[in-house]
Amino acid sequence: MAVGNDEPSCIEPSASAVPLPLDAVFIIANSLVVSDKAVTAKQNYNLRVVETLAAARILARSLGIKVAKDEKVTLREVVGQLAGEVEERMECKAERLKPRNATEDGQLGVTMEEMIEMSGLSTEEFNKVYLSWVEVKATHFQLYECAKHVLSEASQVLQFRQTCLSAASQASNPFTESLSPIDVAKTLGHCDQLYQCSCDELNELTKISRDAGALGSRLTGAGWGGCTVSLVPESDVDGFIKKVSERYGPFKDLKGEALNEVIFDKKLSSGLVCINSSDSEGKIQDGRYAYNLFGSKKERLPQ
Repeated sequence: MAVGNDEPSCIEPSASAVPLPLDAVFIIANSLVVSDKAVTAKQNYNLRVVETLAAARILARSLGIKVAKDEKVTLREVVGQLAGEVEERMECKAERLKPRNATEDGQLGVTMEEMIEMSGLSTEEFNKVYLSWVEVKATHFQLYECAKHVLSEASQVLQFRQTCLSAASQASNPFTESLSPIDVAKTLGHCDQLYQCSCDELNELTKISRDAGALGSRLTGAGWGGCTVSLVPESDVDGFIKKVSERYGPFKDLKGEALNEVIFDKKLSSGLVCINSSDSEGKIQDGRYAYNLFGSKKERLPQ
């Protein structure tokens, strides 16, 4: 992938420590809705894969980012080109994917023919890159809404990171009081209305969670069922779980271990990552290391 006149667009990977809040925990809750993705893949999961990949190519093309004909560029890579931009400007890039001629019924999707034309590829080239390995079923492809969702998610991550950093620099200002500038309900709304990967039960469970005191609540995983994750002040965990279990229908008759299996808390932690070591010339050396991102301890992992 290249920018402008064949300039290299490779972005060097980097990592920075983000201090996680000490006064909050994640609560995982299973909606008990099972999505059979093998049955619905053509119009759900597979379709979103094609829509986001096609949206990435078309967005890159509109921004002057050159993409090889056989390359499956992702929105993540396109977002990388926008690194450092103000979050609101990042989201605005999705506006480039809105259909030129809006229909009377407000349809924001494009037809297969329109999508291929926007991609700059021939029908044969497009089918080879995007449709030869996956089956989809749709009359309109929601490139704009999918891209807006993904870019909004990226902005939310940057906002959350900044909130964590700000809270860490002010010991007297707990993280749970610093979260207010973030619209924590926005992300689920996008999952439901833009990316359309939620369901009635997930929407209900996240609403109940917010009403029960969660700082934020959203679906996690591929969607169309499965689990939610809620950010809750550590001091409120027991009360939160009690309120949710009493208000969410499928939980009302569950007790003891059965309830513990569908809703439980997990303390936030830094965890470990695997990295490669390199010598003074930058050559990768054999051996893997565990590196604590929030400390300086580096230990060799077993081979």
